[in-house]
This record gives sequence, C-alpha cells and structure tokens, in this order.
Amino acid sequence: MPGVRRAQVIADTSAAQATQQFGRQLQGAAGDVNRLGQQFTSDQQRIDDFERKRGLLSLEGQLAEGERTSLEKLAPGAAGFEQDMLANFDKQAQAFLGAVPASARKQAQNDVQALRNRYQARYSATQSNEQKRYFEEGILESNDQLAKTIRSNPETYDRSLARGRQMIEESGLDRIEKETALKAWKRMASLAWFETLPASERASLLEGSNVDALSLIRSKEGFREKAYADTGGPDGKQFSGWRAGFGSDTVTRADGSIETVTENTVVTREDAERDLKRREANSRVSAIKSIGIDAWNAMPPRAQAALTSITYNYGEVPKRLHAAAKSGDLETLANAVLGLAGDNGGVNKARREQEAAIILGVAAIPNASPEVQKRLDTLSYEDQVKLYDQAQSDLVSVAADRMDGFRLQIATDPLSVERQQILADPMLDDGQKAVLIKAHDGALKSGERQREAIDWANAPQKSNPLDPEARKSAELMFQQATEAGADPDAVARTLVSGKGVVARPYVNMIRNGLNSRNAQEVGQAYRRAVDLYGIDEQAVVGAENGVALEEAALKWRFYRENMGFSEDEAAQHLAELNSPDARERRKLLLESDEYKAADKKLDAGTIAGLFDEGWLSFAPDVGSNPKAEIYAVGEFKRIYAETFAETGGEPDLAKELAFKRFSRSWGVSDYSAHGDGVVIKYAAENLHPPIGESHEYIRDEALALLEENGVDASEVFLEFNPTYTLQDMRSSAGNQALGPRMTLQYRRGEDGPLEYWPVAFRVDVAGAHAAFEQQQEDDQRAQIERWRAERDRKSAAPSRYERQKNRGAGSKPDSEILKEAGIALKSGAAAVPG
Repeated sequence: MPGVRRAQVIADTSAAQATQQFGRQLQGAAGDVNRLGQQFTSDQQRIDDFERKRGLLSLEGQLAEGERTSLEKLAPGAAGFEQDMLANFDKQAQAFLGAVPASARKQAQNDVQALRNRYQARYSATQSNEQKRYFEEGILESNDQLAKTIRSNPETYDRSLARGRQMIEESGLDRIEKETALKAWKRMASLAWFETLPASERASLLEGSNVDALSLIRSKEGFREKAYADTGGPDGKQFSGWRAGFGSDTVTRADGSIETVTENTVVTREDAERDLKRREANSRVSAIKSIGIDAWNAMPPRAQAALTSITYNYGEVPKRLHAAAKSGDLETLANAVLGLAGDNGGVNKARREQEAAIILGVAAIPNASPEVQKRLDTLSYEDQVKLYDQAQSDLVSVAADRMDGFRLQIATDPLSVERQQILADPMLDDGQKAVLIKAHDGALKSGERQREAIDWANAPQKSNPLDPEARKSAELMFQQATEAGADPDAVARTLVSGKGVVARPYVNMIRNGLNSRNAQEVGQAYRRAVDLYGIDEQAVVGAENGVALEEAALKWRFYRENMGFSEDEAAQHLAELNSPDARERRKLLLESDEYKAADKKLDAGTIAGLFDEGWLSFAPDVGSNPKAEIYAVGEFKRIYAETFAETGGEPDLAKELAFKRFSRSWGVSDYSAHGDGVVIKYAAENLHPPIGESHEYIRDEALALLEENGVDASEVFLEFNPTYTLQDMRSSAGNQALGPRMTLQYRRGEDGPLEYWPVAFRVDVAGAHAAFEQQQEDDQRAQIERWRAERDRKSAAPSRYERQKNRGAGSKPDSEILKEAGIALKSGAAAVPG
C-alpha cells in the first residue's frame, strides 16, 4: 500500500546506520589519541624551557657570587682577573648545559654564549678600571713623596720631575691617561717648588697673575686707616668726598652696620676687608645687571675681575663700556677700557691700562727667568692667584712679626734701634717703615719731651695757658702722675695753681661727665669745673675747650646760688637735661606762652640795660647801625632760648645767663671807631686777654707798627676782619700766642680822616705778655735797690752791735729782704686767654 513501509526494508536500513555511526566513533577516538600526544609534547617543551631559564638564573647567581668573592681577594692591578673569571664562567656554564634537557639545550647554548660575551666585557672593564686605579693611585702616592722631596730641597726639582715622568711612562695607563697624569704631576711639582720660595719672591713672580677682583682692588686702592679727601672732576682736583680703608666711602663694622666715611673716620684692617668684600660683591652684581648675565658668563675670569674693579672705582659700569662688554670681543672691551684712561684728569690712567692688559691676558709675570716661566706655565690661572694671595698673606704675617719686634724694641729701648735698620728691612713696605720711623722719632722725642716737661714743672713761674708747649708739658705730667696712681683731681689742681695750665686729659674727663645722664657723674664734672675756675679763671678759659668748662662753672653757680638747688638737686637736674626727655621738655618750654611773652620783651633796650648794670654808668647803643642792632637782638634771643630751657623756664635767670654768654663776643670797646658807647661784636677786648688788667698793649703794638712805617697816628681802632678774624679764632693758631687778625684803622691828628692799614693786623699776645713779665721783674729789682739804698742811708753811723746786725741783714736773699720791706714777690703775671 502506498505510504506503508515493509518490515525487511526497515530492518536493513537501521543496521546500515548503526554501522556508519560506529565507524564515526572509531575515527573520533583516533583523533583524541593524536591530540593527547601533541598536548604531551607541548607540555614537556614548556617544562624543559622553564628548567633552562631557571638554570640560567642560577648560573648568573653563581657567577655574581664568584665575582664578588674574587673582587674581595683582588690582587693589586687586577692581573689575570678577566682570564680567571672567564674560566670560572666556562666551568659553571658547562655544568649548566649538562643539566639542561635535550630539547632546550640548543637555546641554552645560545643563552650561554650571549651571557659570556656580556660577562667578558664586564670582566674586562673591571680589570681595566682596577689597573687604571692602581696605576693612578700609585703615581699619585709616588708623586706626593717626590713633591715632599722638592719641598725639603728645591734643588731636586728637575731630578724629581724626571723620576715622576718615568713612573708615569712605565705604568700601564694608555697614552691619553699618561698625558693627563703627566700634566697633573708637573703642576704638583711646580706648586711644591713655588712653596719653597720666600714670600717676597713669590709675590714678585706672581704679581702679574693676581687679577681676581678683590686682590686687584686691594692693589690699586691701597689700605688707609684714617680718612682722606678724594678728588675727581674733569681735572681730577675737585673734592669728591672722604674715603678710608680700600678707597671706600663706607665702613662695614663687625656687627654688620654700615657707616658713611667722614673726615674723622678711623677704620681697622678687618673693617676695611669686610667693606671691600661687601662692595666687591655689590659691584659684581651691578656689572652683571649692566651687561647681562649671558655676556658676563661669556667672559673669562680675568675680564670679569677687571670689569668688577672698574665698577668698584666708578660706582657703576661706565656706559661707554656697555656695548663693548656685550660684544663678546675682548680686544674691543680692552680698547674701550683704555678709552677711560683720561677720566678725572688721568689720575687712574695706569690702573685702566693694567685692567685692559688683564682683559687681553697679556699682563705678564715680571722678571721671571725662562726656567721659572716654564714652571709657571704648568699652573692654572687659579693656581697662580691662590699662590699670590698666599704669598701676600705670608708677607703680611712676616711683616707683622717684624713690626711687632721693632715696636717692642722701640718701646723698651729706642736708643738701641737704628733708623737705617728699619729703612733697610726688606720685609716691610714703605707704609710700615714710615709708621715705625714715626714711632721711633716719637719715642726719642718723647724721652726728650719728658725731660723738658719735668724742667717745666720744676720752674717756679706760671705759664701762659695758651702756650702749646706748656699744654703739652701739662698733659705729659698729668698722664705720668695719674698712671703712677696719683689722684687726678689733686694733680689737676696742682697744675692749675702752680703752673696756670689745665691738662687736656682732665678737660676731657670733665666734658665726658658733663654729657653723662648719670647724676653722680654730672655732679662730679661740674664740681671739678667750679674748683678749677675758682683757682684760676684764666687757666680754665685758656685751656683747650676751656669755654665749656667756664660755662659749666657758671651754670653750676647759677643753679646753686641763684636757684637755690642743693648739689644733689643741681646734679640731678643737669643730668636730666642730657636725656631725650629733657629735649622734649625743652621743646615744650620754648612753645610755652611764658617763653613767648619773655622773648617778645627782648629788644635792644634789654641788651643795653644789661651792659649798663655791670659795665658802664650809662646805657650804650646796641650795634653800630640798625642792621647790626637787629643782628645783635636776634643772637641774644637765640642764646636766651637755650638758657630759658636750661633754667627750666626762669626768665630772669635765663636772661642773666644769656647775657654772660652774649658778652663773650659782644661788648663795648676802646678800639671801636664807633666809640666806646656802642656794643659791637668781636670787640678787640673780647678777643685779646688783659695783661696786667689792661688792654693797653694792643694800642702800643698798633702805634709801634704805624710808627715803624712812618705813620704818626693819634688814634688806632680795630674791627672785625671778615676774611681772617673768624678763621683765626676757629683754628688752633688763632687761639695761641697771637691774637686773631683784624682790620687796623687809624687817624692822624685830632680831626684827620679815618684811614685803613693795607694788611690785616695781628697782636703778638705772647710777646706782650713776656714784656710785661720782664717789666715786673725790672720793677721788683728797682724796688729792691731803692729799699737797700734807703736802708744803707739810715744806718750810715751804726754802733758795733748795729754793724754786726746789718752785716747779717745784708746777707739775706732778696725774698727775705722784700718780706721785711712788706713787698710781695710776684711769681709772674697772670696769664689769660685771647
């Protein structure tokens, strides 16, 4: 039937299908077996490779350990190190290859070969470096011994140099290394040889190399302890300020503070060195800013040093150098520096020329023989600079020792030192010789001066307090006495009472005390001034800075007598006036209504009334004309302002103290062409001391001068000379034996016109004083002779007893004769200042 399968057909079909399926199963099993075999092979290969790599790492570890052990036992120079290490490598590598599976052996062999090449290069480098180090250290050690030989005996220089060269040539270094070692050895030998030279010879040979900025500035500026006037301007003669140290207008102190140099500045070498280093650094920075850091770095050190020196000298890099410095061409820069040679009148021409030569590198070392020059050529610029600086330092040290030796000898036994010894000493420079010569001369003069001072002190008569020699003698005697332990107050009083002179050190003691803020010190100073003023006013005023002592004495009296202060109260008040608080009080007092009211009342009438009270029986005119009157009132008011503050706002006391001060330079005068009823400034009587309580000697000298020149004058007048009077008053010469120069006027006859003497007139105060003393002595002798004559007349017919008595009386000295006659023997005229 259609659609119906037969049973047999169905059975055959099923069997065939089963057979086919079994065949497919057999084929699949075979494929699995094949895959398993491949997997096994792959796994084994990975295992073998892993074993190879692990063995290779183990081999490298063993090689590293062997290398470490060998380096610890390395023989000097590492001879055979590479060979031994390769033999060990091969042995370890063979063992490694034998243990590697066969499948990985070929790759292991490749690995070992690459590793051997790498380790061979490593062993070779180690051996080479160790050999180089060995030879270099050996050469250095040997050369150091040879350098010591040169230092102990410089004559061995050539032989030692040759032995060192031989050591280098016979070493295992390569050619370049030998050249480097030889260059270093020549430098070492030259340094050792130069160290054996005396400092002066080293400095001379290396002077041309000393071009670092600090040394260059030192050499050109020079060191000066005391301030000096610097000059500049187009002609180089204009005053440009005060300088000290190494030509600096500043001083850098130990605490870092910076001071401006003044006329009285004194610096130490240490101060100057600090200031030089500070200013050199500032100058270098300024130069860099001016030309730029790139241009600066492009310059060799010698050019940088020269440019720094120029900046130090000018205060900046002159604009004329900017373009040349930035150009990078040293010849252009050197020519630009030479262009500065004419500045300031050419005062620094030589300095500019040397700086230009330094820039070009042609600043040669002077006077070096070819042999020495050859040794110098082995040294670098820095070596030469260091050697020069060391030489300078050694010279300073040696010179300092020589200076100390001479100073000790001069201080202890100046007669044992010959002037020529100092001048001929090669270790001292001219400045040091000048200092020692001055000290030696001073020591010799001091011995003579001491003898003169003793003679002066033993002389019976008083001295003129203005006499500079008397002042020096008083100072010397005061110092000797106080250094021996004497009380300074007692010594000062003795000198003033016996010699009429105040010692300068004692004046300084008083002035220091007057300015103190300690009441005890202030009171002591004022009492000292009062004591001396009470002994001899003229000695006090005639002392150097004696006006301050006179003012102190007067002020102390005012406080004690007029204001009623006790000594302690006066001292406390005066000490307070020295404090900043007192200055503030002074300001408040001068701003007070009371002061303003008192000041408003001060006028010419006030001044005239003050002169009337103590000087004349009538009130004088103030000033020779309205302008002079205004000037006088203005000056009195300024003085009054100070005294008003000093007296704590006491108007009457301030006025009296102001008048005392005002009348030192203002007064009436018998020598005024305006008459003796006019108050003028710088009256002749104010500027010249009275001699014998009179100023008549001024007239006598003026008339004598005119008479010598054929002028018959009836009257003479002296007035302030605007050119010379103040100049002489302010100078030491104007306060000594001569009065200040003044304008001399005279009149012939009673009604003659007033005429002017063509040159300034100066009174010989010392000569007039000496003439007065001589006249006193002559008068005393005449008085003695008159008394003797009168005595002899009265005893013309004596008895025997009277004759014996008169003979005894006649043998008495003049002093006793005068005493019996009631005549006081004068020790000399009192001396007062001009």
